[in-house]
Amino acid sequence: MNKNIPARVSQEDLMRFLDGEVSPAERAAVERVLETSSELRREVALFRSMKENLQDLSLAHGDVSVWRRIRTRITMPIGWILTTTGVVAWLGYGAWAFVRSPSAIVVKLATGGVAIGILVLLAHVIWDRYKEYGTDPYRNVHR
Repeated sequence: MNKNIPARVSQEDLMRFLDGEVSPAERAAVERVLETSSELRREVALFRSMKENLQDLSLAHGDVSVWRRIRTRITMPIGWILTTTGVVAWLGYGAWAFVRSPSAIVVKLATGGVAIGILVLLAHVIWDRYKEYGTDPYRNVHR
């Protein structure tokens, strides 16, 4: 802005005014123009609102595009559904084949014990992680 009182204040000057990047003399000049122009006060209110809205935005996850979010919302559930269905079918067939096999009962009980033990340990680890997640001090730390 010029040192003289401007007849018209540009949008760039208004943004500098809102950001506090003007000298005290320029600030006083803009404020004098604002007192006389309702249109300029409306623009300042709009710019102030836009500035507040933009400051509220956070890109905590870095550069996340719309397509990446869409892909995540579609492919992740489909992947989990297919994986879970496949694992359940595979385990069902394995259990059926195991029960129908001509192996001795001792071998079947020992193998079942190992499988159940592994599942219990896995469930225990998952449960501990679930309980710890609520109190983890590093859970909101992003690289």
